[in-house]
Amino acid sequence: MSAVPVIPRSTCRLFGAIKALGTMKNTAILVHGPRGCVYHVVYILSMRGEHAPRIYSTCLDEEDVIFGAEQKLAGAIEELDRTLSPELIAVLSCCASDIIGEDVSSAIRCASVSARVLALDSGGFEGDHSGGYADTLAAIATTLAGTSGVIDSSRVNLVGVLRSGPDLAEIKRLLASAGVTTGTVLTAGSGIDDLARAGDAALNVVLCEISGQRAAEVLKARFGTPYITVDLPIGIPATDRFITTVLQGLDIAHDKPPATLPPPAVPKGLSIAMFSGPARAVAFSSFLSWLECPPRLVVLDVMPPSPDRIRQAAGPDSEILIMPTWEEIEEHLDRAGINLILGGLLERPFAASRNIPSIDVMHGSQVTIGPVGQENLVRRIREAAARLVKD
Repeated sequence: MSAVPVIPRSTCRLFGAIKALGTMKNTAILVHGPRGCVYHVVYILSMRGEHAPRIYSTCLDEEDVIFGAEQKLAGAIEELDRTLSPELIAVLSCCASDIIGEDVSSAIRCASVSARVLALDSGGFEGDHSGGYADTLAAIATTLAGTSGVIDSSRVNLVGVLRSGPDLAEIKRLLASAGVTTGTVLTAGSGIDDLARAGDAALNVVLCEISGQRAAEVLKARFGTPYITVDLPIGIPATDRFITTVLQGLDIAHDKPPATLPPPAVPKGLSIAMFSGPARAVAFSSFLSWLECPPRLVVLDVMPPSPDRIRQAAGPDSEILIMPTWEEIEEHLDRAGINLILGGLLERPFAASRNIPSIDVMHGSQVTIGPVGQENLVRRIREAAARLVKD
């Protein structure tokens, strides 16, 4: 086992579970662990500019760790049910409660509540945030998804979408413009009633393979619903492919020809580094390549299902770094002469130390999807390039 210290660039399974649950409707999240676990997750989500969910903690202390706290957990579940009247209470374990062997499921059985209660094993030692995403969505598909028994031939579920906001709204608008109804979203904006009709869709559309693949497989096994995996529709060409692929999956005729407009012009001389998960890496790399400014460097925080797809989208001159150390990133940024970073909060120090602009494309404050997203991204890239010239 290596004893080399690192600066982590990924977080724990608990964070992934909370992120997957955080935008669900009328859902209370309860973490059975010390107060710090919840505090830091809420702090991170707030710093990212998101509307952080209200996450509750049993606030385990030293006595709880020594003698156990399952009764305390059962009481906390009942208190949330009484005071909030949620439709769903998600109870998450963490490192501390896992280490002392707390039986979360037993505590749930002892609690007398009206809400549905979902237990999730979220101990951070067992995996990273991507595993938290995938396990949570799969658990929801297994335990909460249902069907009315009537399949709607023009209805799709969106699987692997964890963030509400302008991008999700734009995807729904694009689908509606093609005559497609958006059913259940796993998980952003969904509630118990939405999940109860998950099996009514004719097709499941997986937008993030890492978080949504297993859930789609569960839904197929339970309800027979086929699924397709699509790239995020970033840019007009990708949007056309997205709509065409969904309509083909629904066996709906689609006569509209793809757009043939030339890409909008962006300034030359940009050397771009893209930081993201695999789904956005493929979509943004394709978009930037179409703009004739392919990324020089793509940095992934988790192992991608298919590195070759990212290499193909980014082009032969791009370097792909998979779960690199902080030092490796700095070395490659300088060697590639990067002068623009597309990423999130964690990349701001790299940009600030080099006095180069960064564009946050990870946290959903502005639309990046479809034609509207293309216009927004091109504008922000042009503004960043103008700053480079000014500096």
